[in-house]
Amino acid sequence: MTPFDIVSLLKLYSIPGIGSGRMRNLIGAIGSPQKVLDAPLQRLISVPGIDRVMALKIKREVDETFVENQIKLLHKHKVRIVSFWDENYPRLLKKIYDPPAFLFYKGTILPEDDTTLAIVGTRIPTPYGKMVTELISKELVENGFTVVSGLARGVDTIAHQSAVKNNGRTLAILGSGLDKIYPPENKKLAGEIEQKGSLISEYPMGTKPDAGNFPRRNRIISGLSMGVLITEAGMKSGALITAFQALEQNREVFAIPGPINSGKSTGTNQLIKEGAKLVQNILDILRELEGQIGYKAKKTEQNITSLNDVEKDIYTVLGAEPLHVDQIVLQTRKSIPEILVALLTLELMGLTRQLSGKMFIRI
Repeated sequence: MTPFDIVSLLKLYSIPGIGSGRMRNLIGAIGSPQKVLDAPLQRLISVPGIDRVMALKIKREVDETFVENQIKLLHKHKVRIVSFWDENYPRLLKKIYDPPAFLFYKGTILPEDDTTLAIVGTRIPTPYGKMVTELISKELVENGFTVVSGLARGVDTIAHQSAVKNNGRTLAILGSGLDKIYPPENKKLAGEIEQKGSLISEYPMGTKPDAGNFPRRNRIISGLSMGVLITEAGMKSGALITAFQALEQNREVFAIPGPINSGKSTGTNQLIKEGAKLVQNILDILRELEGQIGYKAKKTEQNITSLNDVEKDIYTVLGAEPLHVDQIVLQTRKSIPEILVALLTLELMGLTRQLSGKMFIRI
């Protein structure tokens, strides 16, 4: 719950020309939205960025109809507001250049959401992109991370679904009002996310998912996160905008390499060329962020160090490309009974997965 009166906050927001920056300046200087609305003209003009024209708008141009409509929609859809001055406002988001003055949210925003990683990518992933997104999201929540994404089709949807499926927390950042879920086929998923995290938007209720909203929305995805992982994306993917914004916000950028002949991996491969952290497994992320998260997330690493010789040999030869059990036998020079027992153990430990046709991959 915001420490300020929501009505006065929305009144200030409703004034033409009052964006997040001016709201932060005004409230920071004068004390609260209501005090801003009540302030004399000269006091308003004394605030940096507020001239006489803007001060007059503050005194005369509150949109009461907008405010009344927003309050009705907030109650109808059980949406709450958290302001920049609230203790529960996301800590990392406060640090970006242009944080929203307040957020609409549905669900919960918890202190553990400070340990976050964003996963974004193409809206039409390949089977490879789907697999790596699902696996990395699963392993992140198992290691105490909240997964952040944008509820878009493709990689975003898979990242959210995997987090929810594995009883983890996830935050979905919308480019529309929270009563305008987009894409519409994700309404059921949005309901699940609300129970396992939060739906978040800086856009007021009733805002349609116009194309121009999404690039600005992306700064919140990266701003909420310690880093951004792009699992699969072409050169024109909107996910690259999120990566560039993460760099501007001094956040880590991670990318999963893909086949050189896949157009869906040209963006991620280019990011790696330009210095993004190459990710082959969850340990690459955990080691990079270890200094930020305040504890050593090493569940997967502990599993690997506890393997016996046969299990280690199999884990070493396996990768993201499926390998048939006969090839594993040839490369490890172990007997079939030994291999089968070890493969079962590795799968139970969450280190490998069996695919159809006796094919195996490392995860």
